[in-house]
Amino acid sequence: MRVVSFKVDEELLDLLEEHARRKGVPKSEIIRRAIRSYLITVDDRPFVTRRIKIYS
Repeated sequence: MRVVSFKVDEELLDLLEEHARRKGVPKSEIIRRAIRSYLITVDDRPFVTRRIKIYS
């Protein structure tokens, strides 16, 4: 797994830390899930595809 750095404002970081503490989940896992969820659901995603295998 590769490391990615980015900036986040204090308020969002506080929310992330509180959620991670309450759920007992690492902050990095919450961020990964959020990014994955966003990329799957965003409407204007010409570069993101989902492959569905169809059995006949």
